[in-house]
Amino acid sequence: MAGDAGDPGDEVPVLLLKTKSAPADGYEDLFLTLHDHHYKPVFVPVLEHRFKQDALDQVRHYITSGTFGNKKYGGLVFTSQRAVEAFARVVKDIQEMGCLDLHSLLPPDMPLYVVGPATARGLRALNLPCPILGEETGNGHVLSQFILEHYNSLHPSAAKPSILFLVGEKRRDIIPKTLQSENLDPERRAVVDELVIYETGEMQSFKTEFSALWHHNHAKVVKRQWAVVFSPTGCRAMLESLQLLDIETGRVKSDMGSRNILIATIGPTTRDYLEQEFGFSPDVSAEHPSPEGLVQAIASYKDGRNAAETTPNKDDGAAGAKRKADKTSSPQMARDRKAPKKQATIEETLGADHQESNDKEMEDSFEHGTTATADDAERAEKSERVKETQQDGNTPDFNDDTNESGAIEESSERGEKVPSNILEKGIIYFLVRNRVGMEEADSVGDLQRTFFVLRPIPSNAKLGDGTIPDSENNRLFALPKKSFPKSHNDRFMAFVEKANTTIQDLKENFFKGVEYETQTAGTRHQQPITPVGEGVYAITRTEDRTTHLAYAVTIPSKLGEVQRDLGLRSQGSFVISAKNPERPGPASARLPQAPGFPKEIIEEFRGLAWSEVKPKYLDYANAQILLIGENSEHALGAIEKDRRHDKAAPKEELDELEHEDELRVKHLSGDDSVFDDLGISKKDYAQVPTTW
Repeated sequence: MAGDAGDPGDEVPVLLLKTKSAPADGYEDLFLTLHDHHYKPVFVPVLEHRFKQDALDQVRHYITSGTFGNKKYGGLVFTSQRAVEAFARVVKDIQEMGCLDLHSLLPPDMPLYVVGPATARGLRALNLPCPILGEETGNGHVLSQFILEHYNSLHPSAAKPSILFLVGEKRRDIIPKTLQSENLDPERRAVVDELVIYETGEMQSFKTEFSALWHHNHAKVVKRQWAVVFSPTGCRAMLESLQLLDIETGRVKSDMGSRNILIATIGPTTRDYLEQEFGFSPDVSAEHPSPEGLVQAIASYKDGRNAAETTPNKDDGAAGAKRKADKTSSPQMARDRKAPKKQATIEETLGADHQESNDKEMEDSFEHGTTATADDAERAEKSERVKETQQDGNTPDFNDDTNESGAIEESSERGEKVPSNILEKGIIYFLVRNRVGMEEADSVGDLQRTFFVLRPIPSNAKLGDGTIPDSENNRLFALPKKSFPKSHNDRFMAFVEKANTTIQDLKENFFKGVEYETQTAGTRHQQPITPVGEGVYAITRTEDRTTHLAYAVTIPSKLGEVQRDLGLRSQGSFVISAKNPERPGPASARLPQAPGFPKEIIEEFRGLAWSEVKPKYLDYANAQILLIGENSEHALGAIEKDRRHDKAAPKEELDELEHEDELRVKHLSGDDSVFDDLGISKKDYAQVPTTW
């Protein structure tokens, strides 16, 4: 870590484009102690967090009136650093009064539940008598399960005190839903009262303050200074302040000249946003979004190191990179590309109001509520029988009522051409669901979750006219990150929400919006799903013994900013690995129930934590997979055995499927064909969006 260390006397300013966390900030603490005070961290707030005075007054009243002491509330929950700061302000005000005993007003047996280490540190600094619990949970789902068990151990009867949850205006409802679920026995439920204690808005003075700071450092003739970007918010103002943007094009100038201020990003999403939105490559990007990861990136920087050495090449390595035209390419490859909308994207939009806590609090929350059933093994066995029939070249009964194969056409000629390293192929759908109560999404941050559905077809099948027949081999996957990996640095978990199910079941039990009652917010409305894409896919196995999920998008006919923000491309792929449920993982990535793999599948992992994916692994609800962005050319390459026998490469098969699907869609209803395939009416669901 000596790359940016310099001489002991050369102080390096580090402009942290974030609000300083209180009462302590991990980034400041680490930079101040590094290399004998070589770095000087300075905070430049981008987001403005406004505490609601009426809510602060209400919390103060709860404490001073003995509400916690008399057990109206038996616990407090914090899932963001801002909520801790608001609570800390109230506590300090009471302490300064000097006439009240907090140890009696906040009993030592009342738990303070937190989701990560930053919230825990903030509360410990208050020196309260209450136990601080849950900091190892890492996300809202795990924390809610922890609270459920712990709180019921304190209050085993139905007559238990309520829990007070201090939240921001944008929050998830997994904790109230879990603790108040009607599926729980009455004596295990706990009432959760949410109190919105802060709001978030953009800091209007950011550009002025940032300009003043870096100009001041420049006037002092410092050899080097850093600006660290934590989210897309403020990126444009930062580049404008540095006079790096061309006013007419909104892109970085072709000749940016020399500069003594270097740019670092906290992670790949902000890096990708700068590159895609402005054509600007930051000097470094932290490998891990943490104080340690940021310090490692900055301290290892060497003069003359260019962005290509620190970030992947978008044309070569990014998932879904644009393909080169060739004679085998289908018309899909020649689509017009629409410039992405100037907006924050992906998980940094989601977590903008509390991302800076460094806990990634709630970011990776698995809000699914799915549990494996006793029928999973039976369904998996049935699916395996279907696949064996498909491999034998026979047509399975796709529709129990009509026994018609719809758009699926068996072909012995096609079967002879299919590459042996395609483990599965079929139709893929990309779906999103807006946050509760959010009718229209303005960005990825307004989404509750992203999903995709795999509909396998026989390996020797081709696509003809008509809709895809319904069969009991569909799989629904949930993607907690809400976006797909964009580069090899992105490694996102996903899990099987439903396995071996029909489209009819998804239509009745998943696609629809529902209304439900809560004790704190009244009637809540969960939005129906929104289809954002349809296409074809192939699961391949390459000679390096890795498996890949490759896809080509057919609907929409022209990709828009919605699809791009979600990480979708005309054609892309991911390395896909399966997790061994018998190997423990981090708390933030654990599901409440294992997939129930039979012994023979467990043995195939050979004790390893991760394994290549066999399609049968995906036939179990709660199976976890890891998606890693990659260059699709590797996933679609031919293996040596197939080359010797003049078999097609997986790329040719995927291109052929894509072209057939384009014709099928054209003969149906164009982009509206997705509603035909899913058996839903487009009047009841939002049309396929291409812009926010």
